[in-house]
Amino acid sequence: MPQHNVAELTDLPDGAMHPIEVDGEKILLIRDGQTVHAIGATCPHAGGPLEEGVRNGDRIICPWHKAAFCIRTGALLDPPAVDNLPRYEARIDGQRILVTTPPVEPAQPALAPDQRVFAIVGAGAAGALAAQTLRETGFNGRVVMLDQHNRVPYDRTILSKYVLSGEQNAEKSPLQSQSFYRQHRIERRTAQVTSLDAVRKTISCADGFTLAYDAALLATGAAPIRPDIPGANLGNVFVLRSREDADAILAQAERSERAVVLGASFIGMEVAASLRERGLDVTVVGKETSPFEKQLGAKIGNALVGLHRKNGVTFRLGQEIQALEGDGSVQTVVLRNGERLPADLVVIGFGVHPVTDYLHGVRLNKDGGVSVDATLKATDGLYAAGDIASFPLQGDGAPVRVEHWRVAEQHGRIAAVNMAGQTVRYDAVPVFWTIQYMKCLTYIGHAKEWDDIIVHGDLEKPEFLAYYVKNGRVVAAAGLDRDQETSALIELFYQRRDWTPDALGVALSQHFRP
Repeated sequence: MPQHNVAELTDLPDGAMHPIEVDGEKILLIRDGQTVHAIGATCPHAGGPLEEGVRNGDRIICPWHKAAFCIRTGALLDPPAVDNLPRYEARIDGQRILVTTPPVEPAQPALAPDQRVFAIVGAGAAGALAAQTLRETGFNGRVVMLDQHNRVPYDRTILSKYVLSGEQNAEKSPLQSQSFYRQHRIERRTAQVTSLDAVRKTISCADGFTLAYDAALLATGAAPIRPDIPGANLGNVFVLRSREDADAILAQAERSERAVVLGASFIGMEVAASLRERGLDVTVVGKETSPFEKQLGAKIGNALVGLHRKNGVTFRLGQEIQALEGDGSVQTVVLRNGERLPADLVVIGFGVHPVTDYLHGVRLNKDGGVSVDATLKATDGLYAAGDIASFPLQGDGAPVRVEHWRVAEQHGRIAAVNMAGQTVRYDAVPVFWTIQYMKCLTYIGHAKEWDDIIVHGDLEKPEFLAYYVKNGRVVAAAGLDRDQETSALIELFYQRRDWTPDALGVALSQHFRP
C-alpha cells in the first residue's frame, strides 16, 4: 500500500489539527506529542469539517451537529453520525509524516454461535442504532426489527428542516442502506405490533406474526397530537411525523398560497420557516406569548420570533383556536377572539405523545412513557429508548423524558450493549438542535426552571450564547451561530462541575484541549 509524505512534524504544533487530501481522500492529521493520528476529515453525518471542531483529549466533536469520534481509532463515540471515521496508518520518519492509503480495515472477530432472539420494536433513531450496535458489539444471535412503516430507517429531523423547504442538505438519510441490514443479518419486518407481553416475553402483530424474545427494546417513539378542535379532520390539515406526511404537505404546498401553523413548537417553527422559504404566506398561531418559553425562556423565544418576522412570517401569539372551517378542505382558521385567518394549508404542531398502547406487564407513567433505570432497563429482558423512555438525568438525576433525535440515538446504542450483556449507564448530557433559515440553535443540558438567563451576544441579529442559571450555577446553555463554543460547552458540561457563569466563561475562552 502506498505511503505518502504529507507534512513535516515541525509544521504541526502539538495538538494541532490539519486537513490534507491524499488520493482524493480528505484526511485530518492530529498531532499528539510525538504521535500523529490520521482519520477522516469530514463528519459522515452531514459533512461537517472536523478541523473546525473541538478536541478534548481523545475526543473530537463535529462543530455542526456535535457527533463525537475517537481521534486514535476513528470510532463513533456520540451520534447523530451513525458511522465510524476511516482511520489511516500514520508514522513519523525523522521529521516526515507518512500516511498510508487506503484506510485500515477494522478487524472482524470470530463470533460464536448464539441462539438468542433480540427484538426491536420501532425503526426510528433508537431502533436503528440499537440494531446496528448489537452487531458492532459482537452479538451473533437473531435480530428482528418490527416497524409499521415499510421503509429503511431514515433521519426524521430533515423533514421539517429541509424536505419541506426544498433546501439541499448533506445529512445522511436513510441512516443505512437495505444492503447494510441484509449484510448484517438484521431482519426487518413490516408489522403493526398489537401486544408485547413483558411477563411472557412475547410479541404479537396485527398480521398474525408472533415472536418469543430473550431481550427486547421498545423504540416506538411518539405520535403527533391531533387536537379535539372542530374541523381538525378537514382536508389539507396535516401533522408531520413521517416522510409520507411530508410528501402530503409538499403536494398541497405546491397548490397553496397561505399556510397556518398551529402551535409554536420546535416542529411548528421549523415547518413555518420551511414553508416560508418555499414562498408561502405563513402565520403561526400559539397559545404561548413566546415560542419555547418553557424550554428556552421568553428572551430566546422572542429572538427566534424576530428572526421569523424578518423573513416575513406573521404571528398570532397568546391566542387559541376556536375551529377550522371549510367545505371538505380547510379554508379558515377561526381564533377564540373572533379573528378569521384564511388558509389553504394547515399544519398542526401541538407536540407528541408516547406510543406505548401495545405494552402489557409494565406500568406506564401518566404521560404514557416507560420508566427505566440508568441502563435503560424497564424490567427483566425489556429496555426502552427514545421518546417513550423516562430515564434518570445523567445517570443519577431526576427522571426526565426527552424527545430529541440525538438522545434517542444515544439510547439505542446504550440499550443494545446492555441487551448483549454489558452494564453501561446512560449518563450523557442531553443535546438538541433546531435549524431555522439555515441558522442552527444548539441547546445543551436540561433545565426545567432557572433564576436567570445570561446572554452573551446579540438577540436582535440573532447570534448569541445563553447560560441558564439556577442558584448561581449554570444548568443549561443555548447557542445560535456559535458552533465551536457549543461544541466546547458539551465537553465542559460532561465534566459535571457546578459551573458558575464566570468560571464557565473562562473555561470556554481558553483553547479547550485539557
